[in-house]
This record gives sequence, structure tokens and C-alpha cells, in this order.
Amino acid sequence: MRKIAVFLLGLFLATGPARALERGPASDLMRQCEALICAEKERRGLFDPEADPGRSGLIGVEFSPLTTSLGELADKRAAARPEMADAVAEYLRRAGVASGDWVAVNASASFPGFCLAALCAAETLGVHVQFVFSYGSSMYGGTQPEFTFPVMLDLLNASGLLRTRLRAVAPGGAWDRMGEVLLEDPLPTLRVLLDSRCEEKIEAAGLAEAIRRRLEIFGETPRPIRCFVNCGGAWTSMGLSERVLEVGYGLLERPVSVPQGNERGLIFEYLERGVPVVHLLYAKGICRDFGIPYGEE
Repeated sequence: MRKIAVFLLGLFLATGPARALERGPASDLMRQCEALICAEKERRGLFDPEADPGRSGLIGVEFSPLTTSLGELADKRAAARPEMADAVAEYLRRAGVASGDWVAVNASASFPGFCLAALCAAETLGVHVQFVFSYGSSMYGGTQPEFTFPVMLDLLNASGLLRTRLRAVAPGGAWDRMGEVLLEDPLPTLRVLLDSRCEEKIEAAGLAEAIRRRLEIFGETPRPIRCFVNCGGAWTSMGLSERVLEVGYGLLERPVSVPQGNERGLIFEYLERGVPVVHLLYAKGICRDFGIPYGEE
């Protein structure tokens, strides 16, 4: 279903007129973060200049034990453009998020660019983040086990560029258990990655439990969550209902009706609660709406 979802988003979602963003502090911060990440990736011998001509450090390999689904290289490059952080900051402002507020970020490894953009936007707006990350990734995302996004975030925390700390990690992929992959058995690699982290591990028996545990974690904040941000196509965010294709992308409006039970992911859960949702998956549409170059190296 996930592959069909991304395809249909590209075909059918309507977009507004392009509105070029003025360069802001969020994109400046994202440039600094990417420079540090790319330098470390080069030091580790993992950087591929052909795949990542923009030197974001956020483009992964096509196939690895963490590759769960198909993915477009152009989308991953677009999400990693520093301007994306200014776009996310604008979404958060439109959602009414202000300094001192708390936002929840549920991220798959598929779009490290969206992950970093969300964190940089929150940092420059003075917003607190409850951040849960899962390791399953589509092609060219966070597919290098030797240098995952949690390790990148450790580097950025140590440098003082970002204050947000990772709250919990999970397998991700199908059923949030890496239930479907493209090539090799992910479990040995996944076990090493999970055991290497000091954060809470979400290893749920099923999707409903994985969603419930995230809701509990996102509720462990001094103030109620002001906005939910989804990065990528995580099953825990999207749910099982194809009605998620109807909600669009970017800052979402509350739908007329929402699916119930196991069909409902975190996107619908927060929309039904009246909490604004920023949905970061359709890179091409976001680029078009904000005048961000897409498909340019």
C-alpha cells in the first residue's frame, strides 16, 4: 500500500501557486548541520558525491538491510535542501505554534532531510520537540547502518547546533516490525542498532500497540502537544486506511470523517483531536508550493 500511496500522491494532490521563501534562520541552521554531517560522513568513507551533489550528507545508499521499500533519489535530495527547513518553519507558524510550545515528531528513516528540516525549524522557533524515530527506510534515505540519523543527531547535539534529543527508537517498516524488506534479512542489523541506543525502544507486538506507545510518549510533556509533524511514510503515522491519501500534504485540515480502530494512524488520531498536523512526505508538492528547486543538483 505504501508504494501505491506515494504514487497516487504525486498524481492527484492539488497544490497552490508557488510562493518563494525568503531565506531564514532555519535554512541557515540546516546548512550548518549538513556541513557537519557531510564532513563526518566523508571522514567515515561513506560519502557518495554522485548521489549527493548538494553535500547534504543525508542521502543514503539504494539497498541495505534497512531498505524496506522503493524510493526516488530526487525526492530525497529535495527534502535535504536547506530551504526545506524554512518551509517547515512556515508550516509551524501557520499551525499557530509559538516559542515554548511542544510538538511531536514521528519520523521514519526514509527522509533524513525532512527530519533535519523539522528539527532545525523547531530550534529556530524556540519550540520543544518530542522525537520518535524508526529505522526502516525507502531507497536513498537513512539506509546506511554505519551512520544512521540518530548518530547524526548525536553529533549535532554534541556540537551545540541542535538541542532536541531523541526520545525513542523503533524498527519501523511494515507493522513497525520491519515486516517487509526488499533484499536481505534486516533483523541482525536492526538488533545491533537498537541495542546501541540508550533511548527507549518501541518493539511492539502489533501496529496498534506501536501507535499507542507513541501517543503515550508524546503525552509525556509539560504542556499538551501543539502540533504533530510526520516525516516520511511510517505505518504508525499513516495507518492502514487508504483514506490517508485524501488528506493532502503540508499543513493538513481536519477531514470530515476519520477511520477508526487499527485503520487509524497518528495523522488521523491528532486531526480528530483538533491538533494541527504537518505531513512531510510529498517532496515535489512542498517544493512547488514554496518555490524550492526540485530535481536540480
